Amino acid sequence: MSQTKTEYVVKNLMIGSITQVIFLLLSFVNRTIFIYYLGKEYLGLDALFTNILTVLSFAELGIGNAIIFSLYKSMVDQNKTRIKAIMELYAKAYRTIGLVVFLVGMLIMPFLKYLIKDQPNIPENIHFIYFLFLLNTSISYLFSYKKAIFSADQKEYVINVCQQIFFFLQSAAQLIYLYFTRDYIGFVIIQVIGTFSLNLFLAAYANRKYRFLTGKTIQKLEKSETRTIFQNVKALAMYKFGSIIINSTDSVIISAFLGLSVVGIYSNYLLIISAAVTVLSRALSSITGSVGHLNASTDKDRKEKVFKQLFFMVSWIYFLCGIMLYNVINPFISLWIGDSYLLGKGTLLVIIISFYVNGMQFAAYTYRTTMGLFRQGRFVPIAMAILNIILSLIFVQYWGLVGVLVATIIARLLTTTLVDPYLVYRLGFEKSVWDYFKMYGIYVVITAVIFVVSLPVMDLIYRGSWFSFILAAVILFFLINLLYVLIFYRTKECQAVIMRIRNMISGRKRIKQ
Repeated sequence: MSQTKTEYVVKNLMIGSITQVIFLLLSFVNRTIFIYYLGKEYLGLDALFTNILTVLSFAELGIGNAIIFSLYKSMVDQNKTRIKAIMELYAKAYRTIGLVVFLVGMLIMPFLKYLIKDQPNIPENIHFIYFLFLLNTSISYLFSYKKAIFSADQKEYVINVCQQIFFFLQSAAQLIYLYFTRDYIGFVIIQVIGTFSLNLFLAAYANRKYRFLTGKTIQKLEKSETRTIFQNVKALAMYKFGSIIINSTDSVIISAFLGLSVVGIYSNYLLIISAAVTVLSRALSSITGSVGHLNASTDKDRKEKVFKQLFFMVSWIYFLCGIMLYNVINPFISLWIGDSYLLGKGTLLVIIISFYVNGMQFAAYTYRTTMGLFRQGRFVPIAMAILNIILSLIFVQYWGLVGVLVATIIARLLTTTLVDPYLVYRLGFEKSVWDYFKMYGIYVVITAVIFVVSLPVMDLIYRGSWFSFILAAVILFFLINLLYVLIFYRTKECQAVIMRIRNMISGRKRIKQ
């Protein structure tokens, strides 16, 4: 059984990583042609409506995660009657959610003019464009609940492969249509058709793969079990709310105060940052299960030891990615779509700091969730979201885009960055949290120092060509990694991480033999 689980983990990780890279490449191609034929205002409108509807997806409340969690035991026991009963509950919940999202979205439509500082100079009706975006989001709830059974059955790779196939077909159709027509309305309609087709196909495939889902539901869940599921939903809803608000309201505020062109330019930076975050999340989340098993034990010293190793590894990864992204993003965008889409270096620095602060939370976040510390910090994400909105509305009037980004950084630092490690150390390790913040401070100082040292490298090597860009990036990558290893090489955490990497490499060699 354990071997089977390992195989599924590796399969999900490998296929998930490959499909993610394909998705990112397609996204860059799609964005490039979109910008070339339609320009900044359409790009800004696209980003704004996407973020508005991401906020509306809060109506999902974390039901998906709660349902998947409740399916695990039944999948192991092969209790098909109970699986069908849970899926029936899920279907009813998602149909209701889809209807709520559509109705609330329609109520927002009359107020769109207040979310856009200057009305875009485009021939299309923005209310109709918004309606298409709303329809795309709403119909995704009709069949998407069927995806849960693949996740619960450790077959996430099925969803990943299907998503990338449909995204490829959708992108190809959109780009061909855009090339011949320059019509944005048709571009969005193709997206709606793609979303509906993907979910319909996955639902049909789930019915074929798990035939018991198509029959009549004989048994219903007991009231106590339904109550437990929705208690989990309440706890998860707090975190989902905070996450959605802090990740999606920035573009809405930027649009309302600074205009769609700024949103469009900023969205290109977000595309690159999101690509890095997605790849890192895919890799780091593969260890969550192992951490969960460790935290089920009672050896607190062992837990803390592994936590420090994980924190060191995370700090190394985000040190590397943060410095690399700062140095390569502007040259990349300049070569990719031109200097008119560049942000200033000060704004870029704040974007990277936000990326770094968010990433450095991974170790504490992972330990808090795998220790089951949900209820203890459930109000923190809401406090973070409220603080972010208040500070953003104030700062945007004085410092524009930079003000909105600084507000997000402050909101994180004063909430989850403080509370997550506090809960882990006080309730998990039963120790003072100051040891954690001492490590955090050391990693931040070393990152800042090497960041300053790295700045002349791009200036000395980069000469406005793709060759010099790649050469400078490669040299910078090895240089900053070398400096980091030299500084931390003798520490226990660095030695442990290096040993784990060696074991992974030797393990892969043994498998090939």
